[in-house]
Amino acid sequence: ADRLGWLNVHNDMPARLQEFEALADQVAEIADDVVLLGMGGSSLAPEVFAEVFGSAPGRPRLAVLDSTHPAAVLAAAARIDLKRVVFVVSSKSGGTLETMSFFRYFWDLTGGDGNRFIAITDPGSSLQRLGEERGFRAVVTAPADVGGRYSALSPFGLVPAALIGVDIGSLLAGAAEFAT
Repeated sequence: ADRLGWLNVHNDMPARLQEFEALADQVAEIADDVVLLGMGGSSLAPEVFAEVFGSAPGRPRLAVLDSTHPAAVLAAAARIDLKRVVFVVSSKSGGTLETMSFFRYFWDLTGGDGNRFIAITDPGSSLQRLGEERGFRAVVTAPADVGGRYSALSPFGLVPAALIGVDIGSLLAGAAEFAT
């Protein structure tokens, strides 16, 4: 009963469109790449959005790192310019071991530049506190009642989609139309 928010999330998220689009505009000014650090439900929708929509002109490319295999992590690091990348640390619980390991690795590579990080997490999580303490560019909280694998239309899916230039307003309008 506490994870059924996905049934109405398409009605709740339009109120946050301006927040997500403003963040996307900021990121477009400083980044050629966005690397989403996440596992499972936190990474599924962003990966689909990147494959289906691609990046709009003038928007960064999105890569999803959801494998802890050392070769995958090293390959992700090799593909980016650390001065022109933003990392999205995406974890519902805020403490997913794999995601936090990715974070620590890239945090060290950037020299601890909080401006290069965005957190997406549930309210009150340890990741929310970490992002605030370390001066992340943004800490975006998601509805706690939306389960991870159902989070495509929550900030877990919408923020990465906005970062690559997906029209998230149309995406939500289509979902609302489909839901009726």
